Amino acid sequence: MRRLTQIINLLLFPTKGWLSIAAEEKNRKATFMQYVTPLMGLIGFATIVGTWMYTSRELYSFQFVLCKIATLWLSLCAGLYLTSFIVTEIMGRNTGMKNHDKNFELLANAATSAYLVLFIVELFPFFKEFLVLTLFSGYSYWVGLPIVLKIEGRMREIYWIVAFITAIVIHFLTFFLFGNILRSILL
Repeated sequence: MRRLTQIINLLLFPTKGWLSIAAEEKNRKATFMQYVTPLMGLIGFATIVGTWMYTSRELYSFQFVLCKIATLWLSLCAGLYLTSFIVTEIMGRNTGMKNHDKNFELLANAATSAYLVLFIVELFPFFKEFLVLTLFSGYSYWVGLPIVLKIEGRMREIYWIVAFITAIVIHFLTFFLFGNILRSILL
């Protein structure tokens, strides 16, 4: 129930949500297992239901659905870990704040809106235009930077730009890479 309250706060009252998250002391594994994994499970469930309900079962086989879920999971998880690592390494030198666990937690929680939008789009494929709402994650990250990582001023702007560009590039590259590899194996 506490996690649901944090999600609602992150979406409706970002500052309040980030204050709650900043008070937690979690490592990357705990954040991934307790927060990211359940959201990935919801996305996988939505993919199965959305594909089954809204597309022709003759066109989309079990292998196709499995490939789609695996591609989403792998690209989102690898993208999260790689983005967190790269941003922490690059910006940690400049800010003196080289905390992999806190940056991972910041990125994972900032992506909440993206995970929920993916859930809706996978469940109802005709709402693809809603994918633009994943950009709210960038705003959430912006709000969380001074609260979780204590980064303010000009360095906050630079940190945000590096994280935003890195996240977009890494997610597209991993989605493309894993999608092609899995398609060649499963389809």
